[in-house]
Amino acid sequence: MSPSRLNLVGVIVLVVGLSSAILLYWRNRPATSAAAGEWKDSTLSLTDSKANTHDIEMYGGKLEVLMVQCLDWLHRPQSQAILIASTATLVGLICFLLAARQRS
Repeated sequence: MSPSRLNLVGVIVLVVGLSSAILLYWRNRPATSAAAGEWKDSTLSLTDSKANTHDIEMYGGKLEVLMVQCLDWLHRPQSQAILIASTATLVGLICFLLAARQRS
């Protein structure tokens, strides 16, 4: 693949990836409970309660608690947007570096 095509692919990946990450973040911002007029919302995780954390740790160990916390983090729109933006940036930079390497 020619360096100009690699640069074009890098730009396209960056533009599409970063714009989709921004769109995902803005469309799925967490709603505050004050705006809805009620105190209950879906932001509580399994590890917010000491009793649940204790049960998870007792049955699955500390690794299970870490896995539950990681899954809770991955279900947030902000972290999904961060992952998409990071991946798009990494792929775009790889394309740019390969194009620069082919030129020299």
